[in-house]
Amino acid sequence: MRKIFFSFVAAGIALTASAQQTDKQMATLQSGDRTTVFYGVDALKQAYLAAPDTLGVITLSAGDFSAPASLSKSVAIYGVGFERDEATGTNRTCVKGNIELKPVDTVNEDGYTVYGGKQPNGVHLEGLYVDGDVRLGNNHDVPICNLTIAKCHADRLYHQANSKDVVIRQSHIGNIFCSLNVGYIAQNMLVSNCHLGYIDGLTLSSTIVVDHSILRDESLNMDHEFEAYTYTNSVLYKTPQTGYIAYNCVFVASGTPRQDENGNWYGVQNAGLWAAEGEDGTYAEDKDFALKYPNRYMGNDGTQVGLHGGTYAWNKIPVLPRITECTIDTSDVPNGTLKVSIKAEAQTKE
Repeated sequence: MRKIFFSFVAAGIALTASAQQTDKQMATLQSGDRTTVFYGVDALKQAYLAAPDTLGVITLSAGDFSAPASLSKSVAIYGVGFERDEATGTNRTCVKGNIELKPVDTVNEDGYTVYGGKQPNGVHLEGLYVDGDVRLGNNHDVPICNLTIAKCHADRLYHQANSKDVVIRQSHIGNIFCSLNVGYIAQNMLVSNCHLGYIDGLTLSSTIVVDHSILRDESLNMDHEFEAYTYTNSVLYKTPQTGYIAYNCVFVASGTPRQDENGNWYGVQNAGLWAAEGEDGTYAEDKDFALKYPNRYMGNDGTQVGLHGGTYAWNKIPVLPRITECTIDTSDVPNGTLKVSIKAEAQTKE
């Protein structure tokens, strides 16, 4: 991974705070050629309200931010990461509360209501510690499509609607869940290089691939059989239910180690699996779960199983520049314009 460090002074940026603003939280909204800066715990809310329906990019500093009531716009929200970076001393970006994606009704040119007419199609969440759930809200059964969750922490991805083409990568997610007997479908979902608790409640019509991940517990509901789910190149702490498909997966359990025709390893002991002592299936975002012997467990793609193989090898730093320092020159405010110095860090690899 190669990092780029840079700083710049921005004059003429539209600001929503006074010259005496001291709150450390900052959100920048990029919309076309215009950049607007918001401050304080409600900065994310304000940036979202000001964002256009599509192509708005919100970049958050470290700190705690209140979550918007819901997201119906197709925005991208980037934070500095879901945990403190000891190398730079950068704290995490924490969104307090649930992030809910939900279509809203619109009125067409003829004055008729279009139910769920404005959809949050293509939302991108990256580098965030969500102190709650990412929720897919329902409005007249309009599916939530093209959601990407990258390098985030969330208690769960909670389906209250159908989803399509969702990608979750390099993240810690407590579980992917749907209320039982509701019948929501996750179509074409990819969970890649994630630390995941369990998947539960989605219908048999769901198509979910879990790749290069760690799965602690496949399901709390023992009545479900998830025959549409496919597990590849992952470390599984519990054998999924009848009908699952698994290739080149490590099953951590007691018993004599053996390998089957699909390249799976069964009966692997937790002791000796990880490079760091004490790492197991317990949730902990500060662990990187590197294999002690990566060449012993190779995936069907030619890379090591688990978080550090595959296309999206484990990496917690967001791709877009993350704000690590911000100062405001309040000595001179001509025409209401402040001089803002922002120090940011970016990387060139996902």
